[in-house]
Amino acid sequence: MCFFDLHCDTIQCLLDGSSLADANTQVSLDKARAFGRWAQVYAMFVGDNPPGRDTAYDTYRQLYACFQKQMAVYAERICQCRSAAQVRAAFEAGKYAAILSVENGSVLGGRLERLAELRRDGVRLLTLTWMGENELGSGGEAGGPLKPFGRAVLEALPSYGIIPDISHLSDEGLSDVFSHYDGPVVATHSNVRRVMGHHRNLTEKQTAEIIRRRGLIGINLCSGFLSCERSAASREDVCRHLSAFLEMGAEDTVCFGTDFDGAKTPADIRDLADIPALWEYLLKRGFSETLLRKVFFENAWAFWERNF
Repeated sequence: MCFFDLHCDTIQCLLDGSSLADANTQVSLDKARAFGRWAQVYAMFVGDNPPGRDTAYDTYRQLYACFQKQMAVYAERICQCRSAAQVRAAFEAGKYAAILSVENGSVLGGRLERLAELRRDGVRLLTLTWMGENELGSGGEAGGPLKPFGRAVLEALPSYGIIPDISHLSDEGLSDVFSHYDGPVVATHSNVRRVMGHHRNLTEKQTAEIIRRRGLIGINLCSGFLSCERSAASREDVCRHLSAFLEMGAEDTVCFGTDFDGAKTPADIRDLADIPALWEYLLKRGFSETLLRKVFFENAWAFWERNF
């Protein structure tokens, strides 16, 4: 099978010198052996900047250096891809594709010129906020609209080939994105709010707008966003969220953003090696192979071909 995952936090787990090949992480090269083609978006997570400091940027530089070291060590198995053509070339060479994103616009430190640096580094997605408040706006826990700098970032992103990721953004901030930005957006790791009423999940109106813009929504495997009973979350909850997205017309929009190595996942989806079993479970639940190919790979791949 083939798999395209919009979000994992694995790079931060490798700062201690662990190996991308066989580390005790949810995502590793060895755990991807079952995939014929695998494209993984590696998020570089940075926290919010405390007043007067620029710690997010320093963390970003450490994570980027770690990522580049892993790419060099395992160049025969995986390579960084900045475009759809490079992803295709990686697959044709029998390699996996690694794509970079940044989780939290605090990395910019209020400086618009840093977008050029992200572009040079090959970053393709930028999560505008995390849980709290940063220079762009506020996450769902903090609440609040986009700030003027956030609107300036939105306006500038297309010229740098970076697409905004609205996972974590507050409802007010997301309304501002839809009002001030007319391009495609992605929610790399968010679920359905009417199935599980967490602020990190999407409303029907938000989902409809992402569909209209031909964006992407990655189903998050975090137990806390799948079910009210975190300890009992399972593949069945993934089935419920997928069914709800399909009912809203997201057949060409929904994919996966596992949040591996950044969240506690259900006991029956422990790590990347359990993704084939998730496929088989959903197949037995009545989803067709044609649909599952779209959700597990083709929707994200088609988006990459359209936009990169």
